[in-house]
Amino acid sequence: MKRVRTVFTPEQLERLEKEFLKQQYMVGTERVDLAANLHLTETQVKVWFQNRRIKWRKQSLEQKEAKRAPRGTPPSPAATEEKDSGENDIEVED
Repeated sequence: MKRVRTVFTPEQLERLEKEFLKQQYMVGTERVDLAANLHLTETQVKVWFQNRRIKWRKQSLEQKEAKRAPRGTPPSPAATEEKDSGENDIEVED
């Protein structure tokens, strides 16, 4: 059975992004507290951070490639993949 995708409110996303800018890994009581403040489960927060780290790494790699590639050079196949499709979201069970 497929899990229903969580839809975050703009306020939740703003807070999650703010916390991600402070630290890319949210663990322990910090994650429990953040989840409670946002009315989410701890697992939802954990998975959001996992997915956000993947997105951050991909963006960093694309930026490095863009700096190295001379102008007029087509981007690599990885850089042309659809952004934020959501199909690659992962969920890890505790």
